[in-house]
Amino acid sequence: MGGSAICKCLTRPLLLLKTTLKTFFFLCALANNICQAQGDYAGSTTCQGCHDKEYKQWQNSHHAWAMREANASTVLGDFNNVTYSHQGIITEFSQSDGQYFVRTQGADGKTHSFKIAYTFGVEPLQQYLIGFPDGRYQALTVAWDSRPMEEGGQRWYQLMPNDMGQPGESLHWTGVYYNWNSQCAACHSTGLQENYSPKTNSYSSSWTEINVSCESCHGPGLKHSASPATPMPVAYREQLQWLIGDGASIASPLGSPHEGSKVEIESCAGCHSRRVKISPYAVNNYPLGTEFLDHYQPQILREGLYHPDGQIQDEVYVYGSFIQSKMHQRGVRCSNCHEPHSLELKAPGNAVCAGCHAPKVYNSPAHHFHKPAGSPGAQCVNCHMPTTTYMGIDQRRDHSMRIPDPVLSSQIGAPDACTSCHTNKKASWAGQAINSWLEAKGAADRRQSNGYAKAMHAARAQHRDAERLLIEAASDGRINAIARATALGLLVDYPSQKSYETALGQLKDADAIIRLGALEALEFLPPRQRWDIISPLLNDHIKAVRLAATRLLLPSNNTQLGSNIDEYMESLGLQADTAFGQLKLAEAYLAQNLYSQANSAHQQALNIDPHNIAAISNYADSLRIQGQEPEALDLLARGNQSVPNNPVLLHALGLAQIRSGQPALESLRRAAVLEPHNSRFNYVYALALNSGGKPDQAIDVLNRALVTSPENRDLLTALATINRDIGKLAKAKYFARRLVEVFPSDARAKQLLQSL
Repeated sequence: MGGSAICKCLTRPLLLLKTTLKTFFFLCALANNICQAQGDYAGSTTCQGCHDKEYKQWQNSHHAWAMREANASTVLGDFNNVTYSHQGIITEFSQSDGQYFVRTQGADGKTHSFKIAYTFGVEPLQQYLIGFPDGRYQALTVAWDSRPMEEGGQRWYQLMPNDMGQPGESLHWTGVYYNWNSQCAACHSTGLQENYSPKTNSYSSSWTEINVSCESCHGPGLKHSASPATPMPVAYREQLQWLIGDGASIASPLGSPHEGSKVEIESCAGCHSRRVKISPYAVNNYPLGTEFLDHYQPQILREGLYHPDGQIQDEVYVYGSFIQSKMHQRGVRCSNCHEPHSLELKAPGNAVCAGCHAPKVYNSPAHHFHKPAGSPGAQCVNCHMPTTTYMGIDQRRDHSMRIPDPVLSSQIGAPDACTSCHTNKKASWAGQAINSWLEAKGAADRRQSNGYAKAMHAARAQHRDAERLLIEAASDGRINAIARATALGLLVDYPSQKSYETALGQLKDADAIIRLGALEALEFLPPRQRWDIISPLLNDHIKAVRLAATRLLLPSNNTQLGSNIDEYMESLGLQADTAFGQLKLAEAYLAQNLYSQANSAHQQALNIDPHNIAAISNYADSLRIQGQEPEALDLLARGNQSVPNNPVLLHALGLAQIRSGQPALESLRRAAVLEPHNSRFNYVYALALNSGGKPDQAIDVLNRALVTSPENRDLLTALATINRDIGKLAKAKYFARRLVEVFPSDARAKQLLQSL
């Protein structure tokens, strides 16, 4: 690794691909193109010659501080022989001859001294990178709180105080989740090439500049620097003027902002999004004529990442929330609020919003209902962009800029800005307060109807009206595209004629992310029925859509896919240095009945992350498919020893024990106890109890599970049939009637009730 622009060529092998001459020559050409592109960078100091103002604005920005060599001018933490202790692990910080060192627990569980190679970030925290002989750089999870002392800063602290990981585990600072090369590098350095070798499980990563420099956003500028008339690869449009007209309260642009907005937002989204990389190019170093979805597949509003109403939950960054907003729909772009080089807001406080929202209307108690004017409740962002704290101290604002609806939030289990501030009050109080304010000023309730929030919540909670609500949300053109795509994807759990027709109707939508959602929904079709419906999208002009179509068609039509398979496998190979990537490769090989390659990919996933739960359970399932049940059972038994008390592995072990004729009740019981709200675990445990001659215990388990999943089809069916089989017909009829009420179109439910 180094700061030069020397290209090491594309040394990343694409693991275990079918080596056709066509694929081979394609990869050679691709490697050559990437090498040339990496050599096309000029460097930020070259840019300074003509763009001194922008260079100086950038020089002290978070982008410029994204990563730097560790020295006296860049290290913010206290390395003056200080000690930090957490959960019995002692970490010592020191310096000598201008170099910085940390003495702490290593991957082997023993204490070692490590040299700090680079700083990582600047505010509100700074991390430190340590290099290893295999080319890996690992980020310490003991970080420096760089906030002022009066804000609680100027101290060492543990990023993961309750789950810092044990030596050898993925969450330990030496583990895969804190590996710079695979997890961080692409967005913290310019022109990065990871250069991972699966054969040696090592890296020889390189960059053109150590931090996020000019060419991270504008693309390689060597040709432009040699001939300024040559445009930069990323062609940003000049800002349109937004004016608040007479009698209006919100500004309108003088012209159409959408094309310029799309280019800018997608340029930022390369890093400011939760996404999977599907092309080998560095950020914003793309061939002309391609789009964001030709290089990345963004995460939609999935459970665990976003709350049901689309608010940020996990660390998803900005893109996924911003494209939900009305601002995005109007054509507002990042640089309308943020100065693109310094990254600072263009104006302080409410003034940044006042550029488009008339202050007389919006920056007044008549709108925000809070006094005095400078109070926290009078600040636009505190109501419309509430924060979520990540990494212990890093407060990041939700960019969906929604209108608070505390009653809806309480109904769907999402946070709301009102009770997050008024912590001693309930949502009902906040809702009544808002209604009273509106009534007092004679105004209508202007809170937007968030149909997709109710749909997402219903699907996650398995409510009876989930399918109807999802179909309504997916079909509503007024709803933002990422929410519609999410609603479509969730229909995969509701296979019906209506769901099929809804997804089919969206396959030709102009927005690629909606086409992706429609494809996800159609996964409920049996593989043999997919070709006629999905195959036209193999020629979609957007790469992410082609890849999604290929994935769905692999199981039964791989002989007809031709170059689409090559493109799909090449995209998966880009993640070959992660367990996730290897699991996706294994899944693709299994779909093609290439079992030996699938086994190798599963083994490589476990080499990368030995404690990866999905790798253990998926590999065991693959072995079962191949008829290697004893090997699957042994793998799960060893997995439960290395990752004890994991409900997923315990449940999988219990199923394997049943298939092998071994006692399984204890494994299934522990899985259900460890994850009591998992209806599937409770259902399977109850069936095992019933099969073992313990129907009363089975009914107890099912009844407890029904409390949290009252409309679960499996639970209701099992309660009806088990009660029937032991002669409790009244109970059986009761649960059968509930089943029919929840699923009125289910013919089997009706037959069960009639049989009683």
